[in-house]
Amino acid sequence: MPKGWERLLAPVAMVWGRLDRLAARLTVQRAVRYELRALDGLFGPGKGMTILGDRLRRRAAEQGRRPVTDPVGWLIGWALPRRVTCGDLRCDDGRRMDTGASCERCAEHLGDLLARRREVGVQLASALAGNVPAEQYRRQLEAGLQEATRQAERQRAVRREQAARERAQREDDLAAWRAEQGVLEERERARPCGVCGRARSGGMCESCGHAKAAQSAVAEIVEISLATHGFLGATAQGSADFIGRLEAEARAHIEDVVHQAVQQGATQLTASVLRKLAAQEQLEAIRQEALAVFGAGPEARAEAKAAFEARMRRWHLHDCDGQHDCHAFVREDAEHVAEKARLRTAKHLLEQRLAVVRAERAVPLAVVEPDPYTRGAARVRAAMVRPRAEVSA
Repeated sequence: MPKGWERLLAPVAMVWGRLDRLAARLTVQRAVRYELRALDGLFGPGKGMTILGDRLRRRAAEQGRRPVTDPVGWLIGWALPRRVTCGDLRCDDGRRMDTGASCERCAEHLGDLLARRREVGVQLASALAGNVPAEQYRRQLEAGLQEATRQAERQRAVRREQAARERAQREDDLAAWRAEQGVLEERERARPCGVCGRARSGGMCESCGHAKAAQSAVAEIVEISLATHGFLGATAQGSADFIGRLEAEARAHIEDVVHQAVQQGATQLTASVLRKLAAQEQLEAIRQEALAVFGAGPEARAEAKAAFEARMRRWHLHDCDGQHDCHAFVREDAEHVAEKARLRTAKHLLEQRLAVVRAERAVPLAVVEPDPYTRGAARVRAAMVRPRAEVSA
């Protein structure tokens, strides 16, 4: 017996012992390996040995004391193969090979057969008047069952043909949709760039796309800066000057990075990529700075303190396993929770301020007209600084 197969072939050890020729043993070994590979592929590595061993045990119990006249044929044709009773690959002898429970599909198939037999019996009983010989009743019942089986098979064939037609129609519809999408995609790719006019750019070439991404990042940098530090000017002109200064600083930093790359031999496409990456890197730095500012505020500190105290009140729930530094461990955990609460509050505050800034920037700031007293005072101050001759004239 092959090494490692002792437990597997133990139920059929007497039959295996009768394989006196090497060719017969090799033939049976190939069949065993085939079944093991199939079961391992279906249920996972290592599962086939147990499932095939159970199958051989059932086959040997079914054989009982009846003699086996052909050991090779009995092993290959009877003991090793799976008995297919339904379409479920996990079924063998009407039971699930993975769970050992009864196969539901086999039960449904058997129920269909019993229901068909009862239906044919009822029709035959209504058709036959009076008592008929048992042999005649049996022949007519078998004929009725065969006809019902053929009719059920014809219905299944019709359903299969209908399913095949529907599947072919779905495939045709899918092919037509893919062809239509291909035409639309080709048409979209053929569009020139709406910014630089480059042909076949899909509406926007790669360089202009990177430039647009960098511009969006600069706009978000300005919004985060406004949300963090606020407007410095009370008038529209002051706010516009502050916003222009923020944009100029952000763009200057980005252009410095791009200028250094161009001096080192970067192409136009590489420069556009670097412009986008520099803008995004600066945006992330501004965001982290804003989170640090909001995280140091009273709201974030209060949330962190509340989370720390709540975590410390639950120190008794920690399983320290008799460690001497249990309190330090609990405190470290509470500090971690407090830091998360602080960061979460900072993000929430930043989003709130960004919403306010975006709402204010959506509405243009009205230029405040000075009142008549202010205009008169301005004229008086202007007249005081002019020469006397000009005033007298």
